Amino acid sequence: MNMQAGDGTAETLDPMNPVSTSWQVFFAVGLVVITVVSAVTSDPPWIWVALPLVALLAIWYLTLGMRILRDQDRYYESGTAWVFAIGAMVLYLPVVLISPMALFGLFIISPLLFMTAGAAAGTLSGGAILILPELVRASTGAVEWSDLPITMMVNVLILLFAYWFGTWIKRVVMESEIRGELIAQLRRSQADVERLSEETGAMAERERLAREIHDTLAQGFTSIVTLAQVVESELDTDREAARRHVGLMRETAQENLAEARALVAALAPVQLAESTLDAALRRLASRLGDELGIRSHLDVVGESTDLGQPVQVGLLRAAQEALANIRKHARAETVVLRLEYGEDAVRLTVTDDGVGFDPTAASSGHGQDNIQHRVRHVGGTCTVRSSPGEGTTVSLDVPRLRTEKSPA
Repeated sequence: MNMQAGDGTAETLDPMNPVSTSWQVFFAVGLVVITVVSAVTSDPPWIWVALPLVALLAIWYLTLGMRILRDQDRYYESGTAWVFAIGAMVLYLPVVLISPMALFGLFIISPLLFMTAGAAAGTLSGGAILILPELVRASTGAVEWSDLPITMMVNVLILLFAYWFGTWIKRVVMESEIRGELIAQLRRSQADVERLSEETGAMAERERLAREIHDTLAQGFTSIVTLAQVVESELDTDREAARRHVGLMRETAQENLAEARALVAALAPVQLAESTLDAALRRLASRLGDELGIRSHLDVVGESTDLGQPVQVGLLRAAQEALANIRKHARAETVVLRLEYGEDAVRLTVTDDGVGFDPTAASSGHGQDNIQHRVRHVGGTCTVRSSPGEGTTVSLDVPRLRTEKSPA
């Protein structure tokens, strides 16, 4: 027989668990009561028949009944449960015939029959124990036939109620088992959702870190490598320029170190920590010009205002990516950054006069994708205009975050 555990899962009836132990104690006490009643109320010649039958009933329960209770479904399907019910009836029926007071023992026999063999077998076996002794007594003259209809009617009503109650209990148990399985499935599904959420969160964090490293540390190291190559060629020809480029290498390395610390601490970009977006973009443009020996500057149109950290970070990282692409591929002589503060939006344009490219062609890099992601993350759009030999223009349009209070 299956019982519902507290967490909604089904567990088999184990003689070591409290429910099973309580039933064993209840059954043992019942057998003791039946034995005492049979010994007290049986005629002396028949007492030695009744008591061995009660003992055989106990052995029948210990050898087969307990196994059925532990795995009711398997034994019920094989018909063994019915065999047990019929055997228990055969053993207990003579006890009731010998000692009518032993009928009181149905309070322990009936639950056993219902639990092991089900409502139908329990009702039939219990009905036989109730009705057959009365018929035998009437046929022997121990009771009047005229008293039998009322007794039979009461017994039939008891059996009908027992059958209804047994089937109702079985439905309740089955529904409880179904609910328990559904709850177990739900908990497994919740565990799967939590695991997938953790994996998704970890993947999103890895992607974020990859973008941050690509947009900051990787570009800084690329700049350092480029400057180192320039310094190698200037050591014998232009020591003053070499010293200037070494200074740029040191400054870039220091900023990379600060970016790494900020990345670990999940802080804002170092360029924005103690300056405005305009100043950070101006430094980026100036450094690109110093590294490549080209003209590079920032134009600001409109009144410079605080755009909010998310927008500033998005524009700064997108600009870094655009300048990194220019450094790697453009071979430009002039780079112009233009930051326009509008009433409802801000536009950042990065223009170079380099070799250009075909924006519709497949790209093996991640530069354009990173720029698109950065801008979309703050609700903006990115437009790339370029063609081979005609330079490139990257336009970033981002809506401004309204922080001003509306008039009362």
